[in-house]
Amino acid sequence: MSNETPKEWTLETEQVQARYDLESKLLRVVYHGVLNPAASAQLYRWLGQLLIDSPEEANQARGSIFDFWQVTRIDNSNLTSAQRQSQQMNERVDLTNHPVALIAANLYQRELLRLTMQISPQQDRKRIVSSEAEALEFIEHFHRTHIPT
Repeated sequence: MSNETPKEWTLETEQVQARYDLESKLLRVVYHGVLNPAASAQLYRWLGQLLIDSPEEANQARGSIFDFWQVTRIDNSNLTSAQRQSQQMNERVDLTNHPVALIAANLYQRELLRLTMQISPQQDRKRIVSSEAEALEFIEHFHRTHIPT
């Protein structure tokens, strides 16, 4: 068995693909199809395991990008489920310096994401954007303005 650290960790299911890249120190999540509580639970279980297995690397993450472009529908029940799971993650890990960019494909997604953000803590570290370039720009801006060097 190798002691070599992996370059990335991945989760691949029908509804969610997630990857944490050690080089860029970014978590990238892409949702597909119907976003429901089961898909959110899969992601949060994976994140929890990542934090247990590799806490030092995970705690060095510069930010997260959640891409909703391929989502066809968001179940209403997912709003409260995602909020609850996010709150539990915030209780386990200090995420105050972890920016999160949410890429929305349309106005409907923007409004649902905005609603979700309103019921979750630390709104200043989260932003709804329209592209990966905007997401990366937000993460870099957050680090320049919120995190001492």
